Amino acid sequence: MTRLRGLWTILGEVPDVEERDELALVATTIQVHFANVKARERALVEFMAIRFRWPASRTRRRLAALVDLGILRCSRDLADNWTKVFEVIDRPHVPAALAVEMGA
Repeated sequence: MTRLRGLWTILGEVPDVEERDELALVATTIQVHFANVKARERALVEFMAIRFRWPASRTRRRLAALVDLGILRCSRDLADNWTKVFEVIDRPHVPAALAVEMGA
């Protein structure tokens, strides 16, 4: 059985403290500032550049790292199929077999 882990548990396993803080900052920014709208990559890059003076490359690297860790879900906008859209995964996906076993 796989262990279900949340956002802060996953971030706690990142060994570099500075990187962990930056990852948490990006994830929190998406949850707070982009709660009711789609978190588009361009908007995130612009927000982080204005608010924290981050270069675009740093924001994109942190977004990619969060996707690799399973904290963010990245998809393409259906309107143009080019723009990346990010959302924080609040709860890890539960496989159907496990959900049935748990009685959900």
